[in-house]
Amino acid sequence: MSTLEKTINLLNTLPENQIETIYSFVQFLSSQQTKEMPGGEKSLDDILGNIVGVIPDTGKTLEEYREERMRERYEAVN
Repeated sequence: MSTLEKTINLLNTLPENQIETIYSFVQFLSSQQTKEMPGGEKSLDDILGNIVGVIPDTGKTLEEYREERMRERYEAVN
């Protein structure tokens, strides 16, 4: 039996005024949970824009970038 099912069984035994009190408390907890999320979160577009902005656009293709990096890394030194 899940925790929710156990809680529902207990709630069925309580008088209505106590259920209202519990409901109000659960609403409070729910509202606090959404408020705890950072307000300064960036959107996915902003994050991707920051990542893309790190690499200057030189007009090279992905394959050209890859070849350049491989040459830099594994080029034989004379």
